[in-house]
Amino acid sequence: MAEEKEYKSKEDLPETLTSILPVEAQELYLEGYQRGWSMYDADTSSELDRPSVAHRQGWTMVRKEFAQDEGTGKWHRKGEEPDEEESSEGPIEALKDLF
Repeated sequence: MAEEKEYKSKEDLPETLTSILPVEAQELYLEGYQRGWSMYDADTSSELDRPSVAHRQGWTMVRKEFAQDEGTGKWHRKGEEPDEEESSEGPIEALKDLF
């Protein structure tokens, strides 16, 4: 069962999302999450709990407008190329600089 938490602002989003999504995608996720949260009806026959429904709605909104680059794992708006800086090195190469 997912944690029973409603996100009210981007600052409330978990780091697992904010570290991978650009700000515009975070805003879409939050909008979808809040919509799913408020529309959830516990009396429905859904097997999903409220946070799971909200999370699913958030990701649905993100995926409508954003795509994940397979090489870098970075998210970018559909129809746009990832920034040169982001696409020039993958996650493994970026970690090499830390050691």
